[in-house]
Amino acid sequence: MGRTSLLMVMGYSVALILMGFSLSQVSTRAYENSLVYHDRAVSHSLAASLANMGCNVIYRTPNAFPKWTNVSLGGGIVNLNTKTVPGIAAPGSPTPVNVQLMATSDYGGYKDTVIIEWGVSSFGRFAYYSGTEGAINWATADTVFGPFHTQDKMTVNGSPVFWGKVTNKLGLIKNPTSSTPKFFGGYQTGIDIPMPSDFNPLKNAALANGKYLSARNLKNGKDLTLTFNSDSTMTIKGLRLTDTTATDTIVSLRTFVPNGALVIDTANVRIKGKFAGTLTLSVQSGGSSGKGKMYLDSSVAYVSNPLNGASGDVLGLCATDSIVITNNSNNSGNVTIQAALFSLNKGLGVEQYNNGVIRGRINLLGGISQKQRAAVGTLSGGVINSGFSKSYRYDNRLMTQSPPFYPTTGSYMILSWYER
Repeated sequence: MGRTSLLMVMGYSVALILMGFSLSQVSTRAYENSLVYHDRAVSHSLAASLANMGCNVIYRTPNAFPKWTNVSLGGGIVNLNTKTVPGIAAPGSPTPVNVQLMATSDYGGYKDTVIIEWGVSSFGRFAYYSGTEGAINWATADTVFGPFHTQDKMTVNGSPVFWGKVTNKLGLIKNPTSSTPKFFGGYQTGIDIPMPSDFNPLKNAALANGKYLSARNLKNGKDLTLTFNSDSTMTIKGLRLTDTTATDTIVSLRTFVPNGALVIDTANVRIKGKFAGTLTLSVQSGGSSGKGKMYLDSSVAYVSNPLNGASGDVLGLCATDSIVITNNSNNSGNVTIQAALFSLNKGLGVEQYNNGVIRGRINLLGGISQKQRAAVGTLSGGVINSGFSKSYRYDNRLMTQSPPFYPTTGSYMILSWYER
């Protein structure tokens, strides 16, 4: 009995010793794992922090290329390098030049890398942009998809819905104060994104390897009429090919406008048709009163509708003065506009919008940037009684893909963020 008791005591003692040793090992491994996790987390945080510091420099000074080598930070060593890299171009469009920022860290033997690619920010990325809001109220039932910005104060009435990020320069007015706007993409004020003063970069691109047409290229100074054809050609009416001969001609967009920048200067232009390809069409005033207007004589729609699948068709329409939906039989019903629109001095409006005739609905797929919103119809008691109603839908491709040489904001935006 005594021997049995002794064996039992010895057995329990050995078991307890083994359990204690095992617990000690577990504790040691847990401590080691916590150190590994700490070192890895610190290394990652150092790389991410440095990347954010570099991004702040680029954001504040778009043409800056920060570079820091072997900098001691938080007990580790960090490096940052910035360089230009080719971007991704749409078929037929010039390849954009992007900025790549690479931040690396070394802490406790653990290394991390953060790679961020920046691209020049285009006005095409806005679903809605205005220089001046005037008396515009964004009211209940108004919905905007995609980024929104105004250089003015923004007035909301009720519960308008904004799915993209909303920014403005001068703040928000709630009228009444009980209004509850829905900013599902975020809201920020004090952001300054001024409109460009001219379309000179587009003009320079047209002169370089695009197509530049001045008043001498037009018949008797009349409006030039362009009809987009579904086979990537364009019919031009009123084009003067020599000093004495004017003709109507059909041209291939790719050969007539190699780089996708078409500028018609000191003139007005009328357009319509089914568009295929990539192009930015700019009509400019040349400093002349009454010039620089773009008239939509009928619908302008993509051959390959991006709502139905992948599409390589991208069109930019830029006017120094205004973009006007013509009052004619073609536009007596619904009008389709598929493009990124930019009006430098005015906005998108309708000819004779207040003549008492209800003409249908504007179906826009793209985005609008304009100096000031123009009238497209009139309302009575919340019901349209003249002109057009509106159905504006954002083309999500414009977040990262702009028409060729489309006006830019002068700053960069983040296109991708990769960590390894």
